[in-house]
Amino acid sequence: MNKFFINRLLFGIFIIGIGILFLLKQTGQIEFDVNIGQLLSTYWPVILIFLGLQGLLTTGFNGPASGWWGAGMMLMGFVFLGHNLDWFTWSIGDIISYIWPIAIILVGINMIRRPKKDSSNYDSPKNEWKSYTGNDGHVPPAPPLHPDPTKPKAEDDVQHAYESESSYKEEDSSEYEEVPSYKKHYQKHLDHHRKKHYHKHHHKNHREEYWNHDPNAQTRSGFIGDIHIGHDYWELKPMNIAHFIGDTVVDLTKAQIAVGETKLCISSFIGDVKVYVPNDYEIGIQVVSSAFVGDVKILGQQEGGLFKNMNIYSPDYKEATKRIKLVVSTFIGDVRVTKVG
Repeated sequence: MNKFFINRLLFGIFIIGIGILFLLKQTGQIEFDVNIGQLLSTYWPVILIFLGLQGLLTTGFNGPASGWWGAGMMLMGFVFLGHNLDWFTWSIGDIISYIWPIAIILVGINMIRRPKKDSSNYDSPKNEWKSYTGNDGHVPPAPPLHPDPTKPKAEDDVQHAYESESSYKEEDSSEYEEVPSYKKHYQKHLDHHRKKHYHKHHHKNHREEYWNHDPNAQTRSGFIGDIHIGHDYWELKPMNIAHFIGDTVVDLTKAQIAVGETKLCISSFIGDVKVYVPNDYEIGIQVVSSAFVGDVKILGQQEGGLFKNMNIYSPDYKEATKRIKLVVSTFIGDVRVTKVG
């Protein structure tokens, strides 16, 4: 979720709130006199709360200082608004007397929880994310060295060198024989499109569970900020990810995938969901996506608008020995599932 999307979201919610307020007035649910001067003099702290909320949501782009600034602005706006509406009689001086001890406590907690920075991650770009293709293949062994002319040639040594050289040639030629096998994957891709019509008409009444109730499933959750999973090599297990506001990024290209089906459920309220899966024909991928507002692009297929549901799987998903099932549910945000490699 980028910064411009956050700004548009906040301004949109603000305008929707004003529209709902006037709609309730027109239907007689609430009564108030529209006096621009009185409204501005009473509700001007709402602007401070709005700016503070914007600072909190853009902490990932502007740094942690933006979060502290946003929290301070929201606190000031709340105090002024409550004073104008006679909710309480607190003043800024009363709040400041409590803020500095709480600030000291938060600084201490931050020092304890702050992880130690690993300088090795910044010494060389070799630890950065890399893309591996499926055409790397097996590297053949080096050819045998020539015999030393200064040493006497034994008959068994000559025979051993001849056998090693012939095995090297056979293994090297097998690399080129495997290239035409990729034509089979093109035929599988065509069969996948032929099966789509059958799948949509025979599974439209199936209801997918958007939460993995497996007791062995891991759980990750977040409130405000971004969640990144898969920076380094890791073992993929059944997992539930729940996020309120922020982007969710899951990189499965470095994951060790077990045999069988592994279910990964991602639920996000506001924010983008990006999942990178390995481009490996031995791994089957199924993606079940549900989005209220936002664009959905899964394995090259894209849809946009409101109330979008997609159920897409890779060719020969049922026959694959390793299968990944992604269940993604979002309210506002984009969904991206991309093959890498």
